[in-house]
Amino acid sequence: MKRLVVVQVLMFLVIAAVVIPFGVRFVAGPAGLSTPMTLRASMTDAFGLNKGTSVTVRGVEVGAVDTVRLSPDGHAVTTLAIHPGTRIPRDSIMTVGMGTAAGIQSVDILPQSDGAPFLESGDTLAAPVDRQPVQMDRVMLDAANLVRGIDSRAVGEVSDELSASFSGLGPSLATLIDNGSTISRRMHERLGQLQPLIDGTTALVATMAAQRDSFQRGMNASARFTEQLDASAPVFLYLTDHSPATLASVRRVMDTYRDTFGATLANLATVAPIIGDRTDSLDTGLTAIPYGLNALASIVKNDRADFSLVATQGPVCTHDIDRRAIGDVTPVEPNLVRYCPPAPDMQMRGAVNAPRPNDLGMQNSKDPGGVVGPPVVADPVKIPTLAEVIYKWRMILKGKDVPR
Repeated sequence: MKRLVVVQVLMFLVIAAVVIPFGVRFVAGPAGLSTPMTLRASMTDAFGLNKGTSVTVRGVEVGAVDTVRLSPDGHAVTTLAIHPGTRIPRDSIMTVGMGTAAGIQSVDILPQSDGAPFLESGDTLAAPVDRQPVQMDRVMLDAANLVRGIDSRAVGEVSDELSASFSGLGPSLATLIDNGSTISRRMHERLGQLQPLIDGTTALVATMAAQRDSFQRGMNASARFTEQLDASAPVFLYLTDHSPATLASVRRVMDTYRDTFGATLANLATVAPIIGDRTDSLDTGLTAIPYGLNALASIVKNDRADFSLVATQGPVCTHDIDRRAIGDVTPVEPNLVRYCPPAPDMQMRGAVNAPRPNDLGMQNSKDPGGVVGPPVVADPVKIPTLAEVIYKWRMILKGKDVPR
């Protein structure tokens, strides 16, 4: 009997040694068998915190409120019991919020960084006033004040006006709703066609966002243009006042010279293709003519033209034809088959020898001229001016060397 009692006692002690620690841990939490880390925070308002309010870090419960007391300076000092080993950055702040929809308070610790240094037991947490959320009692109080400030008669008048506005619009509203349903159904049916449009709009918006600097410059230019138009308002007013009379004068001129304008336009229609075919030649001429005029102007020295003639004879184009006698003015038919073929160093004058684009007008040119004459020399003879001849003649008479 005694042996049985001893065995039962031993079994009870073993079970108690195993069960009691787990029970304590289950009831008191992980910190039940160790000393918690203590943190303090000073606030102007404790927002109804009390012992046992849960404390979380990034949504994870890490402890509870241990005490809430009033300090001599009138601040609420809150002591938090945090599970040992919890690593909380030192720059963290404490806020008080509602843990549930029922208005039960909770303490949230918001780390401002992820690394060391970390808070240690006895440290103080910052609890900025501007970071504390608006409490439910304050929201309810503000709502009550707002409701009290509403004029009931004004609300009644607004209701009456709305009722009068929609009075008799029942069929129209029903039609509007039906049309909205129809539009929605048709848009759904054409979703395949609308999708590329939506994608294109998205791409357009993205492109505009990428070109926002250019778009901003364009908007600024438009603003400046609008300002200029506004500044030119008197000019526009003047044109508006005087335009009718001016337009009437233009109309009278057009009526008077209607036939002349028609002939001019017809001639332009004839000339335009010719000019179009010779655009390159005109471009070259317009470039070369100013250069030539500048070179010609350079010969003027002391109000006199100072220039020399260079005598040289290159190859020329000739046709074996009989020359007319001097004074013979008998009309003859022009020869349209003769032409001068292009050749090096041969510059033929006359419009008939002008270079033509794509050999235009050369269809009947069948009788080419022959090339005669010596080639162009490298050192042509320079023909002196009269002043130079007189000067050189005087030098010869004096027996002096004549400069070349």
